Amino acid sequence: MKIGSIIRKLRLQSGITQEQLSNALAVSVQTISRWETSANYPDLEMLPLIARYFRVTTDYLLGIEGGNNNMKLIKTVETFEVPSREEAVSLVKKFSSEKFPVLLGHKITENDDGAIILEVEKKFGVNLEDMPWKANQD
Repeated sequence: MKIGSIIRKLRLQSGITQEQLSNALAVSVQTISRWETSANYPDLEMLPLIARYFRVTTDYLLGIEGGNNNMKLIKTVETFEVPSREEAVSLVKKFSSEKFPVLLGHKITENDDGAIILEVEKKFGVNLEDMPWKANQD
């Protein structure tokens, strides 16, 4: 299974340490090390968290290639709960500055519990095989 080498490659490409990744995923540094050396594998429940952190698919993490090459990712809608309206505005500015994917729109609301909710719509419009992470594969 390639997942350990894929996690290591993604971590290094992101310029983060094992400790930073362990903090983000709420696991120990030793756990990250064991994943990267293929001594152990992440629990099934961890795969979506790892994929979301690195902005890749779980298929990519698992080293699954091929499939339906006719699929096209057009857009996504993502919802975030953030600590403050200022943090939501900061995220919108960050997403706006990114070249890919293109931010189409956003909405900042407050739910019944008083939490700030940021909803963003992003445009991809690319074939899944042409996604940026595909160019970085070994």
